[in-house]
Amino acid sequence: TAYQLTSMMQGVVQRGTASGAVRLPVPIAGKTGTTNDARDVWFVGFSSTVVAGCYIGFDRPRSLGRSASGGGMCAPVFQEFMLEAIEEFGGGRFAVPPGGHFIAIDRHTGERVADGSGGDVVSEYFRDGEEPVFGIDALIDGGFAMGMSLPVFEPDVQMMLNEDGIEVPVDPQAPGETIEVPAQTNFGTLSAGGIY
Repeated sequence: TAYQLTSMMQGVVQRGTASGAVRLPVPIAGKTGTTNDARDVWFVGFSSTVVAGCYIGFDRPRSLGRSASGGGMCAPVFQEFMLEAIEEFGGGRFAVPPGGHFIAIDRHTGERVADGSGGDVVSEYFRDGEEPVFGIDALIDGGFAMGMSLPVFEPDVQMMLNEDGIEVPVDPQAPGETIEVPAQTNFGTLSAGGIY
């Protein structure tokens, strides 16, 4: 699991939100971040020997500007620090654990492609026996190819009106209490979101 996440975070540096700012002589993995209204930005990254992070924001929160992003502001700071850190501490490839293998995947469609295929192909690491489902079966079981937000619903939910006259579900753990669910809530807003 740790290597799978490391491999995904290498994608952030190689072809994702930090790709324009982080260019180092050893493999790097990391994750950028930008809060709503760009009030804070960050980049946390690592080599096989050093972990470093950068956070930029005002002491009294306010927007850093429309173009502010973790990749644009913090990744260059990380780059400068890591140039010196790598000189002192070195670095190398991330160790690939046994019990898994790489699968070539079209970066845009998520479909498996033959090894050595051209186009925008990435190799992703999967544990043996836990390969993703491709093709029509992926659409049926919600596997790897599914890429849209799913509406949030729960069968047999009791509803009641709150003090504003808005219908809300009744929490089965606390009868009589209500839970407000924003009208535009979907799976994407309730989950942690995508890694890239």
